[in-house]
Amino acid sequence: MIDFTIIFKLAGLGICITVINILLDKADAKEWKFPISVVGVIMGLFIVMQYIQQFFQVVQTFAR
Repeated sequence: MIDFTIIFKLAGLGICITVINILLDKADAKEWKFPISVVGVIMGLFIVMQYIQQFFQVVQTFAR
């Protein structure tokens, strides 16, 4: 069965970062939009890295 939790995690993170950027735009704090977006991308990469690590552990157990 396919696990869709990674899709929901990344979509939720994207929605949160988008809402924060919209709020920063309304508050006229546009200089914070880029750093917040970079933090969002880094958090997304950490989420994906956990799944990649699990994938390599499964492949390693099959290789033995």
